[in-house]
Amino acid sequence: EIFCIVKSLPAQAGQKLQAKSEEFIIRLIKIDGKSAEIKNKDDADKALSGLRNSDYKIFDLRKREVKKSPYPPFTTSTITQAAARLFGWSAKRTMFIAQRLYEEGLITYHRTDSTSLSNEAIDKVRAFIKNNFGEKYLPETSRFYKTKSKVAQEAHEAIRPTGVNSKFQIQNSKFEKQGEMLYELIWKRFVACQMADSLYDETRIDVLALGQSEAKQSEYLLRASGQVMKFDGWRKVIPVSKNEEPQLPNVNKDEPLQLIKVDAKQKFTEPPSRYSEASLIKKLEELGIGRPSTYAPIISTIQIRNYVEKNEGKFYPTPVGVAVNDFLLKYFTQVFDYGFSAEMEADLDNVANGKRKWVLMMKDFYSPFGKRLLEVEAKSKRIKIETEKLGKKCPKCEKGELVIRIGRFGKFVSCSRFPDCDHSEKYVKKLGMKCPECKKGEVIIKNTKTGRKFYGCSRYPECKWASWQNPNLKPHNSGPDLQA
Repeated sequence: EIFCIVKSLPAQAGQKLQAKSEEFIIRLIKIDGKSAEIKNKDDADKALSGLRNSDYKIFDLRKREVKKSPYPPFTTSTITQAAARLFGWSAKRTMFIAQRLYEEGLITYHRTDSTSLSNEAIDKVRAFIKNNFGEKYLPETSRFYKTKSKVAQEAHEAIRPTGVNSKFQIQNSKFEKQGEMLYELIWKRFVACQMADSLYDETRIDVLALGQSEAKQSEYLLRASGQVMKFDGWRKVIPVSKNEEPQLPNVNKDEPLQLIKVDAKQKFTEPPSRYSEASLIKKLEELGIGRPSTYAPIISTIQIRNYVEKNEGKFYPTPVGVAVNDFLLKYFTQVFDYGFSAEMEADLDNVANGKRKWVLMMKDFYSPFGKRLLEVEAKSKRIKIETEKLGKKCPKCEKGELVIRIGRFGKFVSCSRFPDCDHSEKYVKKLGMKCPECKKGEVIIKNTKTGRKFYGCSRYPECKWASWQNPNLKPHNSGPDLQA
C-alpha cells in the first residue's frame, strides 16, 4: 500500500484561509482510473516516483451524519475481556475482584450471561442522567439489550452497580485500588448504556494527483476517511481514545494541497493472531463453550496443566499441550468437536427445565464414549512429548544431552537418557542481555507466586532490579520498574 502525507497550501486570492493547516494521510486507490494494484517493487517505484512529481488538490468531499449507540451493560464474558484489554488482568483476577465487590453489596451478581436490566434500575439511572447531564443526554425511551449467546441462561441481570450514586469503599484491603478500577468500569458502562447516541460527521476526502510517470501524464486518486464528533452523547461518560477516531481537517473542493511525504508499506497475508485471555474468552462465548462461572477456571486450568504458556500476553502451546491435543483429536474426535460442548450445555438445560430425563441423556452420551475409552486404552501407545535440546552434554552420565522437560511445577532441565540417567537441574530462561541496573548480572524470566511473568536480575538479592516489561522492547505505556 502507498500512502501520502499532505496539508493545505496557504490561501490564494479569493480563498478562505484555514485557522490551522493540518496534515493528514491519504491512501492511493486508483492509477489512471484503474484500481491501484502494486504487485512488485517496479510497480511501487513507478507509483512513488509519479506521486513525488505530482500536483495535489481536493477532488471530492462527502459527508454524512453517523450515530453510534452505547455498548450493552457487562456480562461475565465482556467484563473479563474489558479488564484484560484495559488493565492487563487475568480472568481469574477479574472474577476475584468482582466477587469482593459483590460481597460488599456494590454490584449485582457477576456470573451472568444476560444483558437485561430491571425496570427499577433503568428508571433510577435515567433519573441520574437527567439530573447530572441534562435532557439532551437522555434518549426518549429506555434501551433494552438482547443477549446474543445461543446458550445463555439469563438467570440474572447484567453486571451493574446496585446504586448508581454509590462509591467503592473497602477498608484495609490490598485490592482497594483494583476494586475501585473495576467498579468504575462497571459504573460507566451501566450509565452509558442508557444515554443518548453520539453523533459524528463522517467525512471522505478524495484527492487527485496529476504528475509525470515515465514521460507520460498520470492521474492518481487517493482517499482519506475519518469522523468528527458533533455531539458526545454516551461518550460523555466513556470518552473516545485519541487513536480511535482519525480526525480530518476542514477543507474545500478544488483546494490545492502540499505534499509532505510519500511512503509505501508492504503488506503480507498474515496468519491469525495468537489468543490472549480476552480474545479466547470471546471465542469460547461465540462457540457456546463454557458458562459465565467456567471462563476463568478454563483459562487457569490450561496454564496450571502446562498446556499453554503466556508470553507478552499471548498464549503459546507447549509440547505437552500439542501432544495432548493431537492425542484427543485422533481418538476422541466426536467429543472434541466445537459443537459438542454447546450441545451438552443445551441438554443439561433441558434436564434442568424438566424436558429431558438425565439418566437417558447420560446413557446416550456414555454408552458410546465408554466403549471408545476401552478401545483406546487397549490399542493406543504412550505419546512421546517433544523436548527442546540445549546443545550441552549431560554432566552426570556424559552420554546424553540436556533437554527441557515440563513437570508438575513447570519447566526443568534433565538428561535425554532419562530414566537411565536421573540428572535434573533448575531451568532458568535468559533474555540474552545484561541487567540494565548493575550491568553485571543477566536478565532472566521469573514467575510470581500467582504465576505472573516478570523480568529480574540473575544476581538477586545482590541486585534487586525487576520489571513487568521486557527490557528488550520499548513498551507503548511502560510503568515503573518493580522492586523484587
